[in-house]
Formats: sequence, structure tokens, C-alpha cells
Amino acid sequence: MTINEKPILAIGIDALGPEPLTGWLEEGRLPNLARLMKQGAYGVLDNPGLYRTENSWLNFLHGCDASASGEWGHQDYIAGEYSAKEFAGYSFTNLKPFYAQQGIRALVFDIPLAGVVESMDGCQVFGWGAEANQSLQESSPRGLLSDLVEKYGSHPVYRAHVKVKKPEKDANLNYRIPSTYNSESLRSIKDRLIAATRQRTKIIIDLLQRESWPLSLMVYGESHTAGHLFWHSSQAHPLNRGKESDYYLEVLQAIDEGIGEVVECLPGSTQLFVFSPHGMQANTLDLTSMLILPELLYRWNFGKAALADSPDSVPPPELATDFSRHWREEVWALRTPEGERVLVSPYEQEKQGDPLDWQPGNWYRECWPHMKAFVLPGYSEGLIRVNIRGRDGAHGIDREEYDRVCGEVCDLVMGLKDSRTGETLAKEILRVREFPEDDGKDKPPADLVVLWKEDKVTDVAEHSVHGRIGPAPFFRTGGHSTQGFLLAHAPGFKAGSRLEGINVMDFTATLLSRLGQDIPAYVKGKPL
Repeated sequence: MTINEKPILAIGIDALGPEPLTGWLEEGRLPNLARLMKQGAYGVLDNPGLYRTENSWLNFLHGCDASASGEWGHQDYIAGEYSAKEFAGYSFTNLKPFYAQQGIRALVFDIPLAGVVESMDGCQVFGWGAEANQSLQESSPRGLLSDLVEKYGSHPVYRAHVKVKKPEKDANLNYRIPSTYNSESLRSIKDRLIAATRQRTKIIIDLLQRESWPLSLMVYGESHTAGHLFWHSSQAHPLNRGKESDYYLEVLQAIDEGIGEVVECLPGSTQLFVFSPHGMQANTLDLTSMLILPELLYRWNFGKAALADSPDSVPPPELATDFSRHWREEVWALRTPEGERVLVSPYEQEKQGDPLDWQPGNWYRECWPHMKAFVLPGYSEGLIRVNIRGRDGAHGIDREEYDRVCGEVCDLVMGLKDSRTGETLAKEILRVREFPEDDGKDKPPADLVVLWKEDKVTDVAEHSVHGRIGPAPFFRTGGHSTQGFLLAHAPGFKAGSRLEGINVMDFTATLLSRLGQDIPAYVKGKPL
């Protein structure tokens, strides 16, 4: 039997990076993964950094980054309307996921933000409980997802916290993220994540045993939610007091147990890969990109504070922990009289069916036409759009002012400092376009992308001209990193070996090669 004839099973553990994974493996906390690591090869998977949250899985599914695929996540900015749109999943407008290529028969289950590709040969199940806080429920064959829910139950987190939205045509399930400061809510969702992991394992084994699939791609999404909510329970973070139980590890141990059960059911000829295309780290993105940056640009434009204003003439107060409401409510309570006048209430946006109602940057939307530059809602870096008259709408600056305004914004943001340490927060600001009309598919909607320093976690920032922003509560203590991992237990991978210098596109190319497929020219990786 050749490699191409041996079935492939790729198990994704969503958003788990080399740290803390390797530490837990060395400590014997994850015995099944540790055994696979000893029996196979291990490597750190690098993933392109731009739009790291939105595109982490897309880069793997396409085998190239967004500048080649032209798909920048599941959001878009509509020039001319001053509006941001969020969709239920990836569009796959320009490229299909690699597993949908002609000649591949595959089984796929709960890939984040993916959806049914009509032309694919195989079985597709999405939305049982993928992370991304939105799960578009669909399957092919059409009734398969309903059958699985009837047999194994719905996902416990979505069952407890479900909120149905209809951004396009189908029910899109959302769950309400509990307050980071509410220990009882965190314990409850931890228990539900562990229960969900056990249900997911049963579903995976069921699907694998229905038919012999050349390729199976199955994802555990509970690790993603756990990383966001429980990072501070065991890892370095300002909220880590060294007293909490390690909820993050507990969820990973349930996944490790599940993988052990799956492996026991596999034919001996199976080529097994366990991976994550991205990871987690202490969250340096949420507060800076979603709250601090849009407020800074508002103050720069209008000279007034709309959110989280506090005196910068005295040291910032001690870190507060007495927040009990959802992050949206706590941040909205920080609005100033100016904010009350100009910001759109998240409650009003919720009534309008806006899926971004929870993002503070989205509350400034009615101000965008009157700003020289504004922040686009997003999940990763700071995304800044320069408001060009004619390109973006009837208002804004003349295109001849583009260079000057880009320079002013860069100077502004580089002057932003952590109020607690005095250190600057921005590492680098990337200029996406040289001129406003450069709108090829290789360009994201943002004109400027702010890359934050990876080791600067703060709840309060300030600018020498525009004052202090915060303190504000943390939303999620874990944030996305650009490194995942790969465990390869298959012919050609030496036991105990290390794979050096590999990226997520290399893994895509590896799967295509082992399926006997030609690798398309747009795939940027090389088979391992």
C-alpha cells in the first residue's frame, strides 16, 4: 500500500500554540499527545501575521495568504457607505478550500467559519459548535447535522447561551461570552466545554466509522474558547493571581483524552496529523484595537473624549476586578457626555441586528464620515481607514492629503503609551497603499495596520496630547498568536524528530501531496 492509498486523518485543536503545549507535554499533563509526539515528528507552524485572527484558518484552507487569495476574513468594509459588514463565514469567492479540489473525497467537521461547498465530493458538517462565537449550521448531506444533534445532543455552550442571528439566509448561533471577572460563570462554561469535548469525540468517531475516507479533517473548537477565557488561570497575565484552578488545562486534558479514544478506533494504516494553524498568548489585541485605538482617533479628530476618559495628572488606580456585567455593558458605562451624544448605543445596534454591536469601535460608526481617519472593527491588529472624499463617501479629505494624514496618524499612534509602565504600545505601523485608489484584491480594506507589541498587556493607555484612555476591564485574557503546531505520525516522519522552519501552507501542500494531488500554483507551501 502506497502513502497515497493510506487514509489521512487531520485533527485540528483550534488556537493552541507551542506555548503552553510543550510545557504540558513535558510535564506529562497530556499523555496521548505526548505519546504521538514521541512516536512521530513535531514542529512549530508559522502563520502570516496580518489579520491573524480573521485569516488563521483561511491561510491553511487555501494554502496561501490573503494577499494571494483576496479574502480577508469574514468581514468587509463597504466604501461609499461608511459601513462594516460581518458575515457568518468565509465566502471562498476566489478560491475553494483545498479539500474541495476535484479528485479529493473528504469528510470535514466543524472547521471554524467554513461552510458547505456544493461541488465538494464527500461529507461536510459545520456549526455543531465551532468557535468564533458564531456557528452557521449546515451540512451536506443536508439532514446529517440534525441527525447528529438528535443522537448526541447540541453543543452545551451554545445550548446555554444561544442567540440566533440571521446575517444572511440561515440561522447563525452566537453565545454570550461571560465576564472574565465572574468566577461562577467561568466555572460553568468550563464544565460545558468539557462536556462538549466528550460529545464531539463521540461524533468524530461516529463519522469516521461510517465510511473509509481518503481524507478526514476534524476540529476540536473548545480549546479556542478556553484559551480566550481561561488564559489567566494558568499563564502570565495581570489577572493571574495564582489562586484559580487551571481551567485552560482541564479543557485541553479532555481533548487529549478524546484524541486517545479516536486513535484507538483508527486502522493501523492511517496517516495521523494533529495540528493548530495558530495559537494563543496573553491578549494584547482586544483593548488596544477595539477600544483604545478608536477612542484615540476620535479625540484626535474632535478634541473631545467619548469613552473611558480619566485624569492623567495622577498615577492610574490599582487594577480593578469588581466587574460583573458583560464587557459590552461595562465599556458602554464608561461613555462621557460627549459619548452619550455621538456614539450609537450597543443596544440600538443590537436591535438593528448588527453582529458587531459588542465592539466599542463600531459605536463610532456615525462619526466616520466626519473623521479624517477611523478604525474599522476587527479582531486582530489595529485597522485604520483614511477617509477620502469620493472613495469613501461624500465627506472626508482630498486625496492629495492622503500622504500627510497617513504620516500624522502614524505619529499619533506611535505616541500612545501604557499608563502603568510608560512604554509605547505600537511596535510598527504598516502602510497598505501608496495611493488611495490602489484597491487590488491583494489589499485589505485598511489603509494602515497597527502591529502592537506582543508583550504589552494593559488596561489603560495615554497620549501626551489626547490624555488617558482607561482603565477599562479586560474582555478576554487570551488573544491570538501567529504560531501553531504540527504533530505528524505518518510514513516519512521519523519518530522523535523535529520539523524546523515550517508554515501552515507547507501543511496544506503536504496533505495535497499525500492525497496524490497536483499542488496548485497559488499554494505557497512545499510538502514536508
